Amino acid sequence: MARQDIHADASLGEVTTTENLTNKLVYDFSLLTEIPGEDNDAYCYGEILVLREFETKLHDRNGIHVQIPYIPLYKELQIRFRMDNGNGESEYLLNKTDNRLWFPVYQGAETEAKIPIRLTEFYLLNENGNFNLIMQDGYLAVYSGNETDFEIKPALNQNEVFLLKAMAGNVYQHPATGVGLIEFLHGNFENTGLAAKLQQEFENDNMIINNACMDSATGELFLDVKEKNG
Repeated sequence: MARQDIHADASLGEVTTTENLTNKLVYDFSLLTEIPGEDNDAYCYGEILVLREFETKLHDRNGIHVQIPYIPLYKELQIRFRMDNGNGESEYLLNKTDNRLWFPVYQGAETEAKIPIRLTEFYLLNENGNFNLIMQDGYLAVYSGNETDFEIKPALNQNEVFLLKAMAGNVYQHPATGVGLIEFLHGNFENTGLAAKLQQEFENDNMIINNACMDSATGELFLDVKEKNG
């Protein structure tokens, strides 16, 4: 099987990342109308439909992912969780700190401080409306729901590029590795030792050079390479 590795942009030397929401369960959010007996001037109220076994997941340190669209209201948010019991009746998760149905939402922070956040400010956390709600002591901390991971791709092409760019002494964990192609600019295979250097470095990395040619005017190198076990 061909080798795979963390993908990096060879021209910039930066790793590439990808969003990692493919396997995440994302809950829908519903904005409710005014709630009798509640402070509708200061708060908006929303609801998330969940399954009965949801409470355990909510208290997990990873929380839940929810899709909340942009709502142009300068009010704080409180959320209740409606549990579907399968027979058409609904139950609600109780906030055990005050025996209410509502969980106020605060901006997530590194400390335990409760930082108010209005609905109009949610997009500053995530402009696509993807959020992560994590249960704290009687309230919900909201974070951006994006989760990034390294992008994994077949490694052959980038191995070629980085082996050619690397010079002995500038790769920390492998100080003897690297062709150092820049040292061979405007040279050729016959009188520079480039052919032997290429063969040695690629052989050490379990790659075989089938063919190679170099434009001595531009310094451009063309390689036909395959992996030994690819």
